[in-house]
Amino acid sequence: MSHSARLTVIGLVCSCLLIVLIIFSASCSALTSSTSTTVSETSPYDWSKLHTDNGHYAYYEGDQLKSKLGIDVSSFQGTIDWNAVSKDGISFAMLRLGSRGYTEGKLITDESFEQNANEANAAGIGVGAYFFSQAINEEKAEEEADFVLDNIQGTNVTYPIVYDYEKVTEEAARTDGLTDAECSACARAFCNRIQNAGYAVMIYGNTYDLQRLDQDVIDKYPIWYAEYSTPPSTTCSFEMWQYSNKGTVAGINGRVDMDLWMDTADTSK
Repeated sequence: MSHSARLTVIGLVCSCLLIVLIIFSASCSALTSSTSTTVSETSPYDWSKLHTDNGHYAYYEGDQLKSKLGIDVSSFQGTIDWNAVSKDGISFAMLRLGSRGYTEGKLITDESFEQNANEANAAGIGVGAYFFSQAINEEKAEEEADFVLDNIQGTNVTYPIVYDYEKVTEEAARTDGLTDAECSACARAFCNRIQNAGYAVMIYGNTYDLQRLDQDVIDKYPIWYAEYSTPPSTTCSFEMWQYSNKGTVAGINGRVDMDLWMDTADTSK
């Protein structure tokens, strides 16, 4: 091949490579732009505003704190020094009021609920309550709600009462065969009963739990979302975020669940 021919071939190859690079660059730019737009449109919060204060998360807008720090506890935490908890910056506590057994279906009150509620209030900590549900139909869900209402009398609950339905992974459970439609019906029945009694409600769950619920349930009731990665990956709007199950707080022996109440949230639902 002559010298001029070789130069012509080299020129053609270089031109083709240049065209490929231009197309690839344009595609990458479009993908980056698309991904950025998606994150901006779907993320409920701007997680660049999440900071750490004294070892705990806090959400700021400018210099304004836009979150409250909380914990959720049950009898598993044992005796709690609520004054020490308050001094460690905790504003609220979600207390387990009770649960339904996942085999025989017995309704059980958390033995520490009343003491925790009274002592947390006395220490200036706001109190909410949650119930671990194993309802298999609307009637059983309403029974659970009535159980909560009966046992919450005499306590000062200023945060929501929460419907907590989670899949039992350790062994067979009475709820294993529930369809998504049945899960949604139980959530509606519980929350409606609580709301009709004059209390705020909320639904707890991780991504899997929430995906089992109909969209109208997600849209109607505030969400307490559980995910232990930062930032959370969900596109679902939520009012409270359980961000860790390995937190440490003064006044509590061992690990504890940590929560952020987002003051920027729309709580009009």
